[in-house]
Amino acid sequence: MNNYTKAMILRMARLSGVTVSDDHLRILKFAYDYYGKHQIGPLYRNFEKQIGVDKQRLDSLFPHGLQSIYTWIGIPIQSPDSPCKPIPEISVKEYREVYLDHQATTYLRKEVVDLLNRFNKGALGFGNPSSSTLLGKQAHDLIQAARAQVARGLNVNPERLIFVSGGSEANNLAIKGLAFKHLKKKGRIITSQVEHPSVLESVRFLEGLGFKADYLGVDREGRVSPRDLKKHLQADTFLVAIMAANHEIGTVNPLEEIGEICRKARVPFMTDAVQAFGRIDLRPKEMGISLLSLSGHKIYAPKGVGVLYLDEDISLGPLIHGGGQENGLRSGTENVGSICALGKAAEMIVRDMTKENKRLRALKDYFLEGLRRIGPDNLINGSLTHRLPHNLSIGFPGVDGGALLLALNQIGVFVSSGAACSAGNQGGSHVLRAIGINSEKVGVIRFSFGLRTTQEDLDYVLEHLPVILEKLK
Repeated sequence: MNNYTKAMILRMARLSGVTVSDDHLRILKFAYDYYGKHQIGPLYRNFEKQIGVDKQRLDSLFPHGLQSIYTWIGIPIQSPDSPCKPIPEISVKEYREVYLDHQATTYLRKEVVDLLNRFNKGALGFGNPSSSTLLGKQAHDLIQAARAQVARGLNVNPERLIFVSGGSEANNLAIKGLAFKHLKKKGRIITSQVEHPSVLESVRFLEGLGFKADYLGVDREGRVSPRDLKKHLQADTFLVAIMAANHEIGTVNPLEEIGEICRKARVPFMTDAVQAFGRIDLRPKEMGISLLSLSGHKIYAPKGVGVLYLDEDISLGPLIHGGGQENGLRSGTENVGSICALGKAAEMIVRDMTKENKRLRALKDYFLEGLRRIGPDNLINGSLTHRLPHNLSIGFPGVDGGALLLALNQIGVFVSSGAACSAGNQGGSHVLRAIGINSEKVGVIRFSFGLRTTQEDLDYVLEHLPVILEKLK
């Protein structure tokens, strides 16, 4: 099931006073898959025959039986008097689509589309970069040119960049790859409670292999304390993994202070810069950063391509073995077109960073002022001082965040209630919990702006938001 459907399920469960169990999820997934295959909702006999759940059991789990199941996962119900109403009906005179979810993903910018079109038509060649042909050399040279474009944005040696499938793989390679070099003696990793799941799950995986981990807390703004980090460093610490900027609340960490502490302690410092690259100035060599990850689809390049930077002193074990591509750290024939697109996007976002950040901050301030007029008690999650220029995480007291997200979708406003890859999670946001936000009492929406965001877009949201909030409350 997609995360939109999961958000709908959690919203309906809360509305109905139902605690979602494994049985609920098994039934809903069967219905969802059945509808996807047959384009009709399963009947009671289908549930009993296929997964062994009879009508009595199903009706005891869902307050309105089949109607609940259908509504919760978005199967159309013909009955006009259905008791299940997932979100209030919102109608607008002049419908407009407003994309404010740039931290989840970005569209391709025109220059990147043009480059990809040329590549896909064969104008740039189609050879295998590892082949001993002139076509192979052309492809290899394209990759090297893209490597240089990204490297200039970080002021690093291009040969220290490894192309991977995205930010999650880059984080996995950095953390596990370094740990594999410490398999005999094991050791300790320091990270924070608000990291991206690709970092947290990698560390937890290593704990299962016998490694130790410290998860640093954060302050109310979501920042890691350098003093706290220093206090947790031990003789067996072999990695510090602290993100550059948070993927939900936009808070930027004190990277230079953390880097200096790690440099003095001679402990590698790895930072997840997926949300930060192109938004803040990043200079790994000067900031004491040993490993850094970034992703194409956050900077107007395609999905499925990313980069890991590693300092000259760092040695990793590969996760993928094979032909030895990418300096032996990421075997497999490279995705040449997407790598070229990433290089172009990286070059452009760094080139335009100062001017675009100024524009985005102005939009953010304008929108925040409008939100304060609508609800003076609305909460701003994260730091206003140490914050990404395109992020606003807002808490709406007394409102269900999932319902608000779905209602905004209904009028064409696309936002997130948390990180895209964990939306629909029953446990709620680990980031919000870490900064003391109770998601049961406060509905949180992440607004993130981008290249195409205009003041007219924000006016559209501000015009209709009060009506939505009133109906939800």
